[in-house]
Amino acid sequence: MTSFQNRRAAAVENDKLRVTVLQEGGHIAEILDKQAGVNPLWVPPWPSIEPSTHSGEAYGTGSEAKLLSGIMGHNLCLDVFGGPSAEEFTAGIGVHGEGSVAPYSIDVHGHTLRMRADLPLAQIQFERTIELEGSKAIIGESVTSLCPFDRPIGWTQHVTLGPPFLQPGVTQFRATATRSKVFESSFGAHDYLSPAPNSIGRTRRASMAAPPISR
Repeated sequence: MTSFQNRRAAAVENDKLRVTVLQEGGHIAEILDKQAGVNPLWVPPWPSIEPSTHSGEAYGTGSEAKLLSGIMGHNLCLDVFGGPSAEEFTAGIGVHGEGSVAPYSIDVHGHTLRMRADLPLAQIQFERTIELEGSKAIIGESVTSLCPFDRPIGWTQHVTLGPPFLQPGVTQFRATATRSKVFESSFGAHDYLSPAPNSIGRTRRASMAAPPISR
C-alpha cells in the first residue's frame, strides 16, 4: 500500500508506467508516463478525503457531497449514472452509485493489480484488473449480480483529464460522440460538435466498450 494526495492507495508499476488507485472509491488516480513525467488524470484542486470520513461540513449534504469529497481521475459509475431520485438518496444512494465511494480490497502481484468491491445496496460484486505490459495498461472489469432477477444497471467509465496534460485555451480533446446523451433537451451551443482539428492538427478519437454482465 502507498498514499496519493494524502489518500490510502495502491500502485502497480514497471519501467514505463505507474498506475495508482485509491482504496476508497476505487478511483484510478494516476497513470504516470515515467519518461514524460506526466499523469494525464485530473486531481481536484480541493483537499481530497476518504469518503467514509465525510461529515458534510466541507462538501455539503447533497447527493453529490460524498462523491466530491473523494473523487479523482477515473471514476466508476455503478450501478447508476448521474443523480439519484429523492427516494434513492434517502435509501443511501449518491451520485453515480456506490462504486465511486465503496471500499476496495486491492492486491498487487508483479505487474498486475486486482481490486474488488461489494456493493450491498445494488447487490453487485465488482472486480477490476490492471496489468502493465510495457507502455500499456490493460484494464479488465467484471460485474456479478447477486439479484435473483434480471434488471437494468448503469455501468459507465467517467474519466476526467487535467493539467499539465490539458492546457486551457490550447488543447482540444475529442471523442467519437457528437451529442450529450445525459440531457434529453437541447444543451445550447455545445449540443453538437463542429468538425475542427485539435491543437496538433489531427482529430483524436476514443471509444470504450463494457464487457458483458455475469451472473
